[in-house]
Amino acid sequence: MRKGIRNSLILTAALYIVVGLVLMVFPGSALRWASMVLGAATLAWGVARVVSYWREGGAYSQRFDLFLGVLLALLGLFLILCPQFLASIIPFALGVYVLVDSVSAIRQALDMKALGYSKWWASLASALVLALFGALMVFNPFKAMSTLVLVIGLGLVFDGANTLAGALIANQVYRDR
Repeated sequence: MRKGIRNSLILTAALYIVVGLVLMVFPGSALRWASMVLGAATLAWGVARVVSYWREGGAYSQRFDLFLGVLLALLGLFLILCPQFLASIIPFALGVYVLVDSVSAIRQALDMKALGYSKWWASLASALVLALFGALMVFNPFKAMSTLVLVIGLGLVFDGANTLAGALIANQVYRDR
C-alpha cells in the first residue's frame, strides 16, 4: 500500500474515532457547538452579503442581497445565542414524521387482520413501537437528540476502528508481498 494512502486512511480513521468519542462523551454540548458553528457560518455569510451590497454602491437592483444578508445575519445570531433551538427542532420534526408514519402502519396492520393474515399482530406491535419512538422525539426532543448523537458517535468510532484495522491489515498484506 502506498504510504500516502495508508497515512490518509489512518488520519481519517483517527479523526472519526476522536469525533465519535467527543459525540459520545458530550452529546448535549456537541449539539450546542454544532449550532454555534452553523450560526457563525450563517452570520458570516450574511455579513458578506451586506458588505457586498454596500461595495456595489447600494444599487436598487441589489436590494435583495441586502435583505438576504440582514436575514442571514439575524438567523446566524439567533443560532449562536439560542443553540438549543436547532437541537430541539430536528428531533421534533422527525418525531412528527414518525408519528404520522406509525398511524399509517397501525392502519395497515388492522387491514392485515381484516384480510385474515395470521401475523398481523407483529406489524401492529412494530407500529406501536414506532409510535412510541415518535412520541418520545416530539415530547422529549433533547433526550431523543442526545441519544441520536450518542448513536452517531458510536457509529463514527466503529467506522474509524474498522477503517484503521483495514488500513493496517492492507499495509501488512502489501508489505509481505
